[in-house]
This record gives sequence, C-alpha cells and structure tokens, in this order.
Amino acid sequence: MKKIFIYGLLITLLLKCKSKTTSVIIDQTYSETLDNERKERDQRRGKYLELCGLFKLDTMGTFFGINAQQKVTTKSEEIKQHIGKFQWNGTAFDFEAFNEITVTDTTDNEIQSKALVLNAIGDSELLFHNNFRWRVITRSGALYLRIWDKKNPALKTFKGFEIFEPNADFILDADFEYFEASKSELVASKLGIDDIAKFIGKVHFYFQGEAYTLDVGENGWIMLGDVTSGDLTYGGGRYMYIDLPKKNGKVQLDFNYLYNPPCRFSEYTTCLFPPKQNRLPFPIEAGELLAFKK
Repeated sequence: MKKIFIYGLLITLLLKCKSKTTSVIIDQTYSETLDNERKERDQRRGKYLELCGLFKLDTMGTFFGINAQQKVTTKSEEIKQHIGKFQWNGTAFDFEAFNEITVTDTTDNEIQSKALVLNAIGDSELLFHNNFRWRVITRSGALYLRIWDKKNPALKTFKGFEIFEPNADFILDADFEYFEASKSELVASKLGIDDIAKFIGKVHFYFQGEAYTLDVGENGWIMLGDVTSGDLTYGGGRYMYIDLPKKNGKVQLDFNYLYNPPCRFSEYTTCLFPPKQNRLPFPIEAGELLAFKK
C-alpha cells in the first residue's frame, strides 16, 4: 500500500513538473516589451481599419458607388454617385469607370477600363479613386470586392483593446513537432463558409497536469479558442505566434501575446476561426480582452 502511495505521489509530482511554467519573470523589461509589441500591432491594424466594404461579386455585373450617407455600396438603388462597374468576361472581372470619374492603377496611370486578372493567391491589382482603393479577392472559391478608405472614421475611433494583466502562469515550456508534410483543413470563417487553413506542425504542452496540443500554421501562427471565448474574450477565438525551431524542439508558449483577429474590430474582414482541435477546455486569462479601450 505504501509503495502504491509513493508511486502515485511520484506521478503527481511528475505531472506538476511537466506543467510548470517557464522561468520568465514578469518584470518591467518584460512588461515594456509586451506593451511595445501591442502598440506596434495597433499601428499595423490600420490596413484593416481602412476597410469600408466587402461585397460578393455577381457575374451578371456589379455596380458600386457612394450612397447618401457617404458609404460605399453595391446596391444600385442606393447609389448616389457611381464609381464603376464590374463585368465578368469569362476568365476575370473587367472594371469600367463611370464617365468623369478618375480611376488610376498601381502605376498611377488613369484608366477607363481594365481586366482585373487574379494572381497566384487569388487577388487582383489595386485600383484607386480619391481616398478609395479596391481589388477583387478570392475566398473559398468565390470572388469579392474589397474596398479601403484612407479617411475611414474607424482610424480615429479605434483605441485598442483592454487586456488581462500579464501572468507568468500562462508562459509555458512546450515542444514543437513538424508534420512530415503540411496539411490543409477546412475551417469556419467570418464569411459563414468554410475556408482552407494550412498547418505545418503541432505544439505539445502541459497545463495544470494535463497534456494538450495545438495545430500550428505557417510562420508559427496559432489560432485558438478557450473557455473565455464569447464571454471575456472574442467568440471567434484569438491568434498568436510562436518562434519556430529549425527542427523539432523546444518552444515557448506565451499566451500573454494572444490578440484579437481583425474581424473583432472590422466587419469587412474574412477571418478564419480556430478548428475544433485548437479549442482548449480551460480559461486563458491572458492577452487581449473582448472590450475596446475607451
């Protein structure tokens, strides 16, 4: 009986050892590094804050322009000022500018019409009119018109997100394992249809004595959900990156760096949501919260 007790105690200690956090200390240097990374991210979010339109294109033809509220629309009955029209030519969408509307391409040449040929990732070149720019993008095999406005009010109103206080309990030692070949998987997206996500490996870690894994995308990108999702944090999950080793080996999982995807602060994005294997059954009270800063 005594041997069984000792054996059980050793197992418990082993699990605690495996689940221990790293030796990282939450000091001023750590806090400043984390804060600087968040400030830089908020600056990079400008390209999403400029988004002002996302419309599925119709092969029968799509008009777009400005409505009475000075917002972009593709609803013909709402357009007060036409900008142009998209017409399918069998292989790509042709764009045609309306009379007296000045539209330029990426070489700053004025164009009246242009075939918007898609590149290897399914995007067309950009076109420009005043403070607007747009292109055709591909999502789940469908073609959409994506529009940016460099004067979008969201650029001034967005002040960032509230955050959990940095917590050393959510800085974990982990092991990364590359797949023999990368795998593609259909995952849910903001558009309400599944899209393809590519995973290159798994990260293995322990938390409070339990073993977990997360599938990892290219460049160390991880999307995950947890018990706080939809309550304290964004319901569509959060993202983070890890530094990848050149081969299978040790990595650090720092959940304090979890951040909200663009679809939390822009309705015109096409975010991917975490696959079921990346939904953790415990609360991660670290990283960005659901609430906006005021």
